[in-house]
Amino acid sequence: MNDLKNQIETLRKTIFKIYENRPRNDRENQEDSFKLFIKAALNIQLQLFIARYKGYGLSEAETVQCIVIRSSLFEITQKEMDECDSKALAMAVLQYVDTVAANPVYTDVLSLLLESIMLVGKNGNGLAQFLTPPWLAGYLSELMPMQNTDKPFMVCEFCCGAGTLLLAPLALMMSRNPHHAKNATVIANDIDPIMCCTTALQVVTNTVVHDVDLCEFTQHCSDVITEWKDGKAYPIRFKTPAKVFEARARIREEKLRACGYYEIFDEPETIKLSSLIEARSAS
Repeated sequence: MNDLKNQIETLRKTIFKIYENRPRNDRENQEDSFKLFIKAALNIQLQLFIARYKGYGLSEAETVQCIVIRSSLFEITQKEMDECDSKALAMAVLQYVDTVAANPVYTDVLSLLLESIMLVGKNGNGLAQFLTPPWLAGYLSELMPMQNTDKPFMVCEFCCGAGTLLLAPLALMMSRNPHHAKNATVIANDIDPIMCCTTALQVVTNTVVHDVDLCEFTQHCSDVITEWKDGKAYPIRFKTPAKVFEARARIREEKLRACGYYEIFDEPETIKLSSLIEARSAS
């Protein structure tokens, strides 16, 4: 836990450098630094997400069918780039990816960081935002029924904030049964665009960095009271195609063969014996 806290604090310091020299007050510079970091990181991870699907053999047409991206929520203006320290921005994105990679899958890296930069001192003014502490989300996830089944399930959070209440049950699920991820459909919504981007970033980055696929993920950005039933277009959605799961299973089988796993344990009935094993059996 201390390692994660140190990693987050290092990331915070780097993020603050993004607009450190801009002639505005520190609070505004720090908030805008965080917003730009989130949008830049999300743009990059979505591009890597698309490349990952293509790496598993999906065509351009198949990829377009599986991933919906409406980028207006996280577009970056030329003015934002002109005023920022681009080296600090790039370093912040790299540090974030390294932090995700260094921790268990679906670890909540950004909620405490977002809260301390964007919400502390505002006393809930504006949208009355108060984020769920990760420790509380962890306890609540123990109570969720999907932790005791391997059937398809759905996790929804209509005021998702930074995604804490979505990440906690997914993290617990992965610690118990990593193969259960393919059964998870995740739906997130928030009225605040930066919250939506943060949640989407955490989910997508874990997919890319840890090479784990949910069944489906949809990020909405709406007022859940007045807009939810209006069919407002969601900014991000992906549904993992069977072709990806099949490719991953094939890669896993090839790795098991390469390390001699099937020479020690029985092969699955659906797998045809390799010529090498057939020759050994004959002799």
